[in-house]
Amino acid sequence: MTMLSFRVPPEEAARAKECADYIGVALSELYREALRRHINAILAERDAEIYEKMPLTEEELSAFDDVQYWLPAEDWSDWIEWLDAKG
Repeated sequence: MTMLSFRVPPEEAARAKECADYIGVALSELYREALRRHINAILAERDAEIYEKMPLTEEELSAFDDVQYWLPAEDWSDWIEWLDAKG
């Protein structure tokens, strides 16, 4: 793991500590999770921009069509009937 260090205003540090205590995690875990989520959100926006510039090809779309019709490897019909009868 790599060590990151950054400064935050005292009020923000106090709120972060309060939040970490409330959810029962270490402050460093709270910051790691917040950073991970923020980075994922930024990269998702970038991925959307890339998709707009380079949408899926017909070949790629047809691959999704093929996957759409895959069925479970196991027989779940009894379970499905049970759910239907229950609901």
